[in-house]
Amino acid sequence: MSVFGAPNSTSYFSAPSENLDPQLFDGRSIKSWARQGILALLYDHLNTKYRHADLWAHAWLAGSGVSYQWSASRNPGDLDCLVGVDMIQFRKANPEYMGLSDTEIAQEINDGFHDELQPKTANWNGYELTFYVNPEATDIRAIKPYAAYDLKFNEWTVAPNPAVHAPSNPEWETVVRQDAVKAHQITTRYTQALQDVQQSHGGPAHRNAEAKLMASMQQGNALFEEIHLNRSMAFAPGGEGYADFHNYRWQAGKREGTVQALRQLHEHSEGLKHGSEAATYGVELPDTNTLIRRAALYRQG
Repeated sequence: MSVFGAPNSTSYFSAPSENLDPQLFDGRSIKSWARQGILALLYDHLNTKYRHADLWAHAWLAGSGVSYQWSASRNPGDLDCLVGVDMIQFRKANPEYMGLSDTEIAQEINDGFHDELQPKTANWNGYELTFYVNPEATDIRAIKPYAAYDLKFNEWTVAPNPAVHAPSNPEWETVVRQDAVKAHQITTRYTQALQDVQQSHGGPAHRNAEAKLMASMQQGNALFEEIHLNRSMAFAPGGEGYADFHNYRWQAGKREGTVQALRQLHEHSEGLKHGSEAATYGVELPDTNTLIRRAALYRQG
């Protein structure tokens, strides 16, 4: 079953390739242009905001992009750079952060990645390159990645397994189908309410439409946060990493289009929180025609 037409390709469910991504790897060693380019992006960014990043930041490439399941049809491809931070050394180099917790420091760095670095790497040499600090992953092995290539020491910390496959579990698929149905219902309500807001001209009808629009966004945001945030449990102590249910739910949600639909509502909701659209609903709105078309393409199979 697909929520919005054709399923989205995701490497998680693809058959393993015989080789690692040949654009990134020469056999099992990363090509120097990729390693040096990513490290330059990372350290240039960190050193504009903090001091002595080379003493406390340790970078790995992780996830499907450096596994044998890299070859799903995506444009751009997916590449994750996970950054371990030695918090003791960070605070020594940046004593003004001494009063912040590890989690607060990680969030501060991640906000900078999201706002300042990743807009430049949304399509970096054919890859969507993202950067992230997990405060529990100074040692990358703690979060059980699919694979992890150490960019600092130019070696594998967690070697990829060429025989790995996504787990198969009918009970998990039941949850995925339920997520898809809920996402379709929420998006349909959102689409109708958005039309009503844009077509009404004040009065009770306009206020009712606004209330329905906000309710549908809150419902979509809640479901997105549940699926998205719970995925972090898969890559935390006690989680099962690649084969964990919460990771499977997220990956299957991308396959079905559920995640993409909910993310759009989530981003709109976040925009409203920051006041960018609250006054008129006329700026930066999601494309109504696109949402209507997607809803019309919904099918159950």
